Amino acid sequence: MIKSDVIESISLMKPQGNRLELPSDIKFENYAQVKNALIKAGGKYKRCGFEFTSDAAEMQQRLTSGEVVNDAKKYQYFPTPTPLAKRMVEMANIRASDYCLEPSAGQGSIAAIIRKKSEKLTCIELSHENVKVLKSLGIESLHDDFLKFNCDQRFDKIVANPPFAKNQDIDHVRHMYSLLNDGGRIVTVMSKSWVFGNQKKQVNFRQWLNSTGAKIEELGSGEFKESGTNVSSMLVTIDKTA
Repeated sequence: MIKSDVIESISLMKPQGNRLELPSDIKFENYAQVKNALIKAGGKYKRCGFEFTSDAAEMQQRLTSGEVVNDAKKYQYFPTPTPLAKRMVEMANIRASDYCLEPSAGQGSIAAIIRKKSEKLTCIELSHENVKVLKSLGIESLHDDFLKFNCDQRFDKIVANPPFAKNQDIDHVRHMYSLLNDGGRIVTVMSKSWVFGNQKKQVNFRQWLNSTGAKIEELGSGEFKESGTNVSSMLVTIDKTA
């Protein structure tokens, strides 16, 4: 729970669209704690206030109810920086006729670029807040857990930045492959934990990935710095042969 004094301070802020404005006539003695709560909730400080990707009044209500909001941790959401997203889409070699999938669409950093290549795009997103952001951008998405998602449709190109925690990226990539057409391609960000890990799932994944002839490119530790994490990661490209 958020401490009562932090709740009181946040309640004194003024919501304006997607911003929570700091009061001009009050100086918070607990500003460090207020700032920490707002940043954890996805806020970014800008000009005497904090900007969110969704409605600030709704976020203020969640916080002042005592809820500890940390959607980045809960949903493992670390947006793909635009330069990397563009490169991944180029690597996927998407044609206008391709059926495409973005299985963890976040707030559309990859999906928006895919859509410039092909209109045949299916997006999956677990976070309700992110689904609302996607809709505001004109990107329709299914509010669902990708690992529980299935359909008769098979996809030609899948571009993804899945969650990493607890080997979720392994599970996501295996499920992506099950939804991929013969002759299709996956381009995905992955953690490096499976490369040297000795868990059964990690060992089996290494063996399976090697059998696919996948191409692996290591990314720098600062690739996702602007998204709030310095975790080491890599790009994995998998082509599914007929």
